Amino acid sequence: QLAYATGGENPDEVKKPYNYEMIQVRPNWHDSTELLGYETRISGETEYVLTDFLRFLAKAWYFEETPFFLCLDEMNLAPVEQYFAEYLSVLETRKLNNGRIISDSLLPPLNNYGKKGNTWVGDIMMNDLFGREWKINGKSVEKNKEREARLREQFRTEGIALPPNLIVMGTVNMDETTFSFSRKVLDRAMTIEMNKVDFSGGLTKKDCRVAPIASEIILPNAVEAMDVYEANQIICDHVISYLTEINGTLEGTPFKVAYRTRNEFILYVLANLQYEGNDVCYRIIRALDEMTLMKVLSRIEGDKNKLMNLKQTGCVLDDLATQIKQ
Repeated sequence: QLAYATGGENPDEVKKPYNYEMIQVRPNWHDSTELLGYETRISGETEYVLTDFLRFLAKAWYFEETPFFLCLDEMNLAPVEQYFAEYLSVLETRKLNNGRIISDSLLPPLNNYGKKGNTWVGDIMMNDLFGREWKINGKSVEKNKEREARLREQFRTEGIALPPNLIVMGTVNMDETTFSFSRKVLDRAMTIEMNKVDFSGGLTKKDCRVAPIASEIILPNAVEAMDVYEANQIICDHVISYLTEINGTLEGTPFKVAYRTRNEFILYVLANLQYEGNDVCYRIIRALDEMTLMKVLSRIEGDKNKLMNLKQTGCVLDDLATQIKQ
């Protein structure tokens, strides 16, 4: 629904929005080849097997002004740290450069793969990435040759990096058949628990539709707190003070948060200030509550012994509850 709302397509007419892709994770994914493809010489010549993930990245680069949503279905059927390792690493390289968000490459320059006969393997790959028909509202897209040529040259010489408009989501079920998430993964994600059941909801189209959303509301314009601190110092300092108290409560435990969490807390709070209907104080408090749920509480796990905090009053969760209410 977010893809429909930002891509301008009608869900009654288009089965799947052009800016949405769902990839089913399988239990045998123990490396990144199912997402990033792989080089093969089984035919005697160099070839590269592409994937739907890479094709979606190329499309996202082409439609850079539109949010693109990738959903990894049942993403913890396999160890995320193994099949998504490159993405998790490259995610850390993002930075704001002259108003644009850039990152290192997921795939190296495509010229690196040499030739198959008299044709560059990289050119064969790009013919696959850009040669397919793209449709919006059921009509074929007449591609901008200049934009495509620019992207081909970018992929050929620099590789395929993370599109700044890519939003990755994953669905998970936590049971004995799935893998748990390490704090390395949780630190890079927003954890949204969906345990509430409303049997009377979702029965009409109106319940399931999201109103049109301008792309600039969703697309990021900053990566780190440094990008926004000077223009919003008072609010940022309030967030920093809150996190300092949180870490004080978590002192002596393995659950303390660090700079990545600080950055995301600040960006999230500032993003929520744009919504109207309540005063600024309420919006800040609500954003802090939501981020505490998504970024702090998701890190806390273990038995009674692990949750005991002898440097405080006792249980970590009790101490946090007391601190947050204040």
